[in-house]
Amino acid sequence: MQKGFINNNNEFLVKNIENLLKNNSFEEIIATKFVNRPDSQYCKFLNYERLCDEKSQEFAIALPQKTKIIEKTSYALPRKIVGGSEVFLCGTDYDACVLAIAYQLFDSGIQPHIILSCVGSASNNPLSKEEFIKLCKRNFGEKSIV
Repeated sequence: MQKGFINNNNEFLVKNIENLLKNNSFEEIIATKFVNRPDSQYCKFLNYERLCDEKSQEFAIALPQKTKIIEKTSYALPRKIVGGSEVFLCGTDYDACVLAIAYQLFDSGIQPHIILSCVGSASNNPLSKEEFIKLCKRNFGEKSIV
């Protein structure tokens, strides 16, 4: 969770994700850091100018020391950065970046698992959680929602 994504719709994620990281042992933790630029497709096509400055790009969560941080300038990951057979996803926006990364993982032969209590949306009109769950189960399998 980056500071520039937090609003009233998803601020609960900060505590939920921090608790997830404190109470679970993951082999590897990867955090994506979205960096928006004034000439990006987000600014040009969507008039989305948030996260262009370093302050809004800072993480709102204390990340474990072993966390690998990957900068990205798009919805999905910049390249295949994970191995293994399954990955657990959390963060915002479940109807944009989280979903794009889940598709990318699935297309790479990796089972995405979305941790439902640790995903949200900054949008004022997001896809409902019920629709999101149906979409994930249809496209990634019944075990994709945790």
